[in-house]
Amino acid sequence: MGMFDKLRKKKEQQENCTGADPTRLDLKVSAPQPCKIDYGMSVEELKVFCDEQYKKIAAGDKEYMTGEFMQLGYALDFIDFMKEVFGVTLDLEERAVPALESFLDTISRETQEAKGQKLSQEVMNDIMKKATGFFSVVIWKNIGGGFISSNIGNGVNINGTNVFLYNRIGRRLQGDAFSDMVSLYETLKGL
Repeated sequence: MGMFDKLRKKKEQQENCTGADPTRLDLKVSAPQPCKIDYGMSVEELKVFCDEQYKKIAAGDKEYMTGEFMQLGYALDFIDFMKEVFGVTLDLEERAVPALESFLDTISRETQEAKGQKLSQEVMNDIMKKATGFFSVVIWKNIGGGFISSNIGNGVNINGTNVFLYNRIGRRLQGDAFSDMVSLYETLKGL
């Protein structure tokens, strides 16, 4: 690699916030934040809560302008998506985890089998965001834990263990059967 290539690579890394060493990830994780939202509410009550908070945020009240609130919004979007597109009614109970896994498995198999008609990266990212929000809220409701943010995305913290669900869901969608949601959920219950 010539000097010009090294300088160009370093500039690209700085612009992409990847640091000087492309073989090293400098993970920066916030301290866990306790969940502020009452996940004991029903899905319908959480939708009303979100609508109220959106109005307050628009009026300048930033109390719930948080990553946790964003995850709840994605979770509710995922529930609506599953109902509208697949006719599947989800709640936030543990029994929804196998349904999430089944959905991810189906999408994974169909995209692996598709000949030239794979989902766009934009659609995949949208599914990953919404499924991550949904799984996060299911975890907070049934296991507990807190919210974390980092330079690689948001996650959940359970008894000191940070879990980044977005990448796991992405691997599952790409066909990694070992990245299933059910076994992860069972592991998290044991923390």
